[in-house]
Amino acid sequence: MAVAWAIPVGVLAGLCVAMFIFIWWWFPRHYKKGIAMDMAMYDEQRQERELAQAQANADGNAADAPAGNIAKPQITHHTYVPPAYTSY
Repeated sequence: MAVAWAIPVGVLAGLCVAMFIFIWWWFPRHYKKGIAMDMAMYDEQRQERELAQAQANADGNAADAPAGNIAKPQITHHTYVPPAYTSY
């Protein structure tokens, strides 16, 4: 004679194992796919920058600053005034 809880526990355990296997298969697959897409995008952007730099050098219009070292405007003063704190 079977115990009343054996079938529900067995079904639940089977579902848990199936979901564990699915997650183990699904997430690494999509992680690798996403990394590959990011690397392709970075390579494309790098090639575009190199092409633009080579074209600027060929035209005699070399960039003033290398990529990533672009000068940022200096802030001389702050105009933001925070609101007053009021406790009620």
